[in-house]
Amino acid sequence: MDQENPNQFLSAEDIEDKRQLIIVLEKAYLETAVINKQIVLLNSDDHKSYIINQGKDFSYYRPDVVHHCLLSLQDSPLNKAGYLKIYIHTCNNVILDINPKLRVPRTYEMFASLFAQALTQLRVRAVESSETLIKIIKNPITDHLPSDALKIGTSENAPLVNPREYIKTHTSNKPIVFVVGAVSKGDPSMEIQYVNACISVSKYALTAGYCLQKITNSFEDIWNIK
Repeated sequence: MDQENPNQFLSAEDIEDKRQLIIVLEKAYLETAVINKQIVLLNSDDHKSYIINQGKDFSYYRPDVVHHCLLSLQDSPLNKAGYLKIYIHTCNNVILDINPKLRVPRTYEMFASLFAQALTQLRVRAVESSETLIKIIKNPITDHLPSDALKIGTSENAPLVNPREYIKTHTSNKPIVFVVGAVSKGDPSMEIQYVNACISVSKYALTAGYCLQKITNSFEDIWNIK
């Protein structure tokens, strides 16, 4: 007798691998200005006086946080295996769709130049193939997230969980969304309305980049991505 195929009673939809981690970097301080006839990405170190003159708090302007987050995500085995999707939602309510093929510049100066270009020209294309690597997309962010996906925010003020155990309990063969504040101060995930739940992954205050490492490492462990 032929050995029974364990997948013979499953539909193609059941067998298809639909796993995906969608990361939304919330309230990212990515804002451009024209200073000395040049378009720049504002940051608290180089443009403190300009920001203060605009009546804003310069300490929020930390685009380097976004840079660190993107490098952390880009370098993860989860991303290299094709299971990661990234959106950036800025403090000015602009949404950037990041192509997984984007190679994030290692130096901050090149990163700032790239994202200043994206914010002013609405998209960035690859030189070799003309493929769009970064593009601005329409609001709201929820239009770009799967309607049936669980959406989880992260905050040091939320209930503390073991990230691996929490993800193992809540993940399945469909996309899941994690929202991380791409900020050095503030608590964006506790302010947004579209998450289903909000958790803390450590009893300590973590940088956004390290929080993302804990999340991606947990998914890699559960999904057996080496």
